[in-house]
Amino acid sequence: MSNIEKVSDIIASKLATKLIMDSNEEEVLAYGAFLLIQTIMSILLVLVFGFVFNVIIEIIIISVSASILRKYSGGAHATSPINCAIIGMIVFGVLSLLVKQFLFNFIFWHLTLIIIVSFVIDFYIIYKYSPVGTVTKPLKNEIKRKRLKRISINCVIGLFISSIILLSIYLYTKQIILINIATCISVGVVWQSITLVSLGQKIIDFMDKVLGGTNKILRRTNK
Repeated sequence: MSNIEKVSDIIASKLATKLIMDSNEEEVLAYGAFLLIQTIMSILLVLVFGFVFNVIIEIIIISVSASILRKYSGGAHATSPINCAIIGMIVFGVLSLLVKQFLFNFIFWHLTLIIIVSFVIDFYIIYKYSPVGTVTKPLKNEIKRKRLKRISINCVIGLFISSIILLSIYLYTKQIILINIATCISVGVVWQSITLVSLGQKIIDFMDKVLGGTNKILRRTNK
């Protein structure tokens, strides 16, 4: 059991006692507390990275775009909530740095074409593979799978339309921030699509193992 799960159980136990809840209600409460703590931790790590490396806008847009789609499409997971939060910070951080570094080296129409092509590929991946379950949540219910796939596809379409609208407005306003936002949306969707296929799972597994090995070394050092 992870530290987050332990804290969640403690919070749920105390609240359940005060509110006179049964064991089933306490489990639901513990799960809700777990999700809340994990979400807050993930957000804080992303924000810290954004402020430190001056990519706060990029990292927020990339992470939000990916998270919106991930809620319905699923994808590769780390073995612990802490590792998941750290991997998210690293991936979104690196992507935001790349966007900021290389964005202005692209000609507008070339960048627009890249964004359109990337969304076409994303749409194909989402249509073919989503939703991707986990060991604990295999998503075997066909009705639920179809519903999640439909919502995932709608999310991709919505994010694509948003990007095209931003790029179109740029043609009239020449506000660079609009290209930045459209690119970040595309990058977030691309990363989430990658987590649905074997390449994404391999990347997450590799980073998860590295973090797991680092944690073991730190625990031994502290003994």
